[in-house]
Amino acid sequence: MNKNTAAPNLVLYLYEDSNTPQYRYRIQNPLSACESGSQKWRALAFGRNELDELRAQLSSARLLIVERQTAKNNVIPNLIKEAQRLGIKVVFDLDDLIFDYHDIGLIKSSTREKSILYWAGYIWGIRRIAKRADGFLTTNDFLAQKIKRTFKKPVAIIPNSLNAEQISASEKYLKSQKPHDGFTLGYFSGSPTHTKDFQLIEPEIIQFLENHDDAKLKIVGYMEFSPRAKALLDSGRIEFEPPVDYLKLQEKIADVDVNLAPLVENDFTNCKSELKFFEAAVVETTTIASPTFAFKNAIEDGKTGFLAQPGEWLAKLEYLYSHPAKNHQIALAAKAYCLKTYHGKTFLAQVEKAYDALVK
Repeated sequence: MNKNTAAPNLVLYLYEDSNTPQYRYRIQNPLSACESGSQKWRALAFGRNELDELRAQLSSARLLIVERQTAKNNVIPNLIKEAQRLGIKVVFDLDDLIFDYHDIGLIKSSTREKSILYWAGYIWGIRRIAKRADGFLTTNDFLAQKIKRTFKKPVAIIPNSLNAEQISASEKYLKSQKPHDGFTLGYFSGSPTHTKDFQLIEPEIIQFLENHDDAKLKIVGYMEFSPRAKALLDSGRIEFEPPVDYLKLQEKIADVDVNLAPLVENDFTNCKSELKFFEAAVVETTTIASPTFAFKNAIEDGKTGFLAQPGEWLAKLEYLYSHPAKNHQIALAAKAYCLKTYHGKTFLAQVEKAYDALVK
């Protein structure tokens, strides 16, 4: 809950589950930004089991923002109707390409989770909310344009961001870092859906490991190993760890020399955010990423990180391996950029700008 009670405009959030990255990036971080010093906006968040408490605040609110979730019954549609009767703008926060039936095949192939029938039902529930909303929030302009074309309603952008806990933990892990031998690549996979992304660069990663006896690959999260990768896993050249929480993840990223962020490029991945870049930057780890929409807009190639198409990863890894001082310089430049862009006054200004646009 926001303690900044002096701000004149109230925004209410409705979320489904507070124990998710989605809640942290799309609700907790904007709320914290407002609480840190907004003179315009204060924000409160309520779970699906706190609807009575939310309704008690409705008449004082200017915005009701519904976090991405499906409407399996009439609870959310009825709440939207109630808010709109009071003159409150209702906004749906969509941070993924999961709202158009035409994209079901792409969603299924990109996520490798659930069936076509499951995704059809999920999209149906998403659209029950989307069609009733007055506007939308999302993470980048590529996704914003897709939403605008589909629903013909206003869309504002609040990018994903860093919070104070992440930054504090990152500084602690930096202080505890000790010089290490060799050169470690890191791949941090938040879900099983990223196996196909890693396969995009696997031949070049394996070639790099074969080129350098002092190099290894650390994978944290989820992975299905090919026979070649399995052999390197068995020999200790690849280390594999299960998923960790988001603060412990900062420590893991701090332990590697290069953060790998490959994505198969398509409309689905162009809607993804650049969080893998800024999470690595704050622990002074350089990122090499596929040139999807968000990464292209965030990374200045060769200055704050690297962008690489298939066939270009090996050369860029060899460059960083051979130029440790340059690697550190790039990492520091990325850190400075990300702390300025994804936290503090700049992020608060983005939040306020989005809220202001949506109430007009």
